Amino acid sequence: MKAQEERERVRTAALRLLRYRDRSIAEMRQRLRRKGFDPEVIADEIEQLIRERLLDDERFTGIWIRHKLTISHKGKRLVRAELAAKGISAELFALVWEEHVEQERRSAETWAKAKAEDYNLLDSFERRGRIRQGLYRRGYSQEAIEAALKEIE
Repeated sequence: MKAQEERERVRTAALRLLRYRDRSIAEMRQRLRRKGFDPEVIADEIEQLIRERLLDDERFTGIWIRHKLTISHKGKRLVRAELAAKGISAELFALVWEEHVEQERRSAETWAKAKAEDYNLLDSFERRGRIRQGLYRRGYSQEAIEAALKEIE
């Protein structure tokens, strides 16, 4: 009886976490452990969520990348670091990232155009330098930075 109650509590907690947003498998495991649940029950529930396709690291990675590129305007370097902290392997990131290379370029261009308007009183050299630095700080790849700078010329 007690084991079944524990399983139900783990299930409820996991579904509550998924109601807010998708999670990586490692992130779900960590969050459930933090709540003090039995590791064996957590492992069983995670396997069940994977079978039900409620947990899927590839889908999670794609959603995270799209959100960070379009809403947060963060580039590859920062997105990769965030996903690594959530337990996503470098191999999976590289696989999913290939679908978003063009989206990174567009995101960098959008951000650069907005900043170019903010810096319109600066001379061209200073404006380009500030935009380059901003794009770099936001984690954009060198290719995306160069494309964005060409776009604002």
